[in-house]
Amino acid sequence: MQKWETHLHTVRGSSCGKVSARKIASLYSKAGYSGIVYTNHFNFAVFERDYPCRKRNWVNRYVNEFKCLKNFCSDYNIKVLMGLELSLKGQEKRFNRPNYSEILLYGISPEQVLEYGLDLICQNQKNLYELAEQKGWILVQSHPFREKVIPLDFSLLHGLEVCNGNPRHDNQNEKAEKMADHFNLIKTSGSDFHQKNDIGCGMYFPDEVRIDNESDFARALRSQKGELIRR
Repeated sequence: MQKWETHLHTVRGSSCGKVSARKIASLYSKAGYSGIVYTNHFNFAVFERDYPCRKRNWVNRYVNEFKCLKNFCSDYNIKVLMGLELSLKGQEKRFNRPNYSEILLYGISPEQVLEYGLDLICQNQKNLYELAEQKGWILVQSHPFREKVIPLDFSLLHGLEVCNGNPRHDNQNEKAEKMADHFNLIKTSGSDFHQKNDIGCGMYFPDEVRIDNESDFARALRSQKGELIRR
């Protein structure tokens, strides 16, 4: 079986992340993971606060951190794929606006992140969903019933994160799973890794399900052959 992490943050990509890319590679090797989907926060609030560079360089910095993690993990034969945990403009978490929504975007390549850049978050959910349909991407709302999170339009999503392993939040995973069943949505599980002890969730896929790139991972999710790893 292949063991995949679907939700992970690094210290240089998200200020809430506390672990370096180098250390993450070692931790995930010891925990027996086959692959990681890199999902640092991708929204205006994080870029404005945490990225000490010009706006035109925000997306490059995001992709460069992905490359850094991929390089370190290659030493342990762990695959690393591009992903995003994005908030659409106006839905990001800010000091004066604590209610927010986040979408895990799977299947997008590093080249596509550079191509679309900030346009990914400067549109409404319907337009993003239609673009995802064209490109074969998967949109999954992360921790949809966590406190202060606003549930999105489930008809314009492909899935819900029904098992979020972050131990510092009440994620109401059972409620998310019931909603995924009701709307017949893809179910995902992820550690929501920020700190060393967060590791432990994710998804198992059979060895015959080939996952070598971002498109492969999106197809693997659509196949619904994945098994949720819960704490």
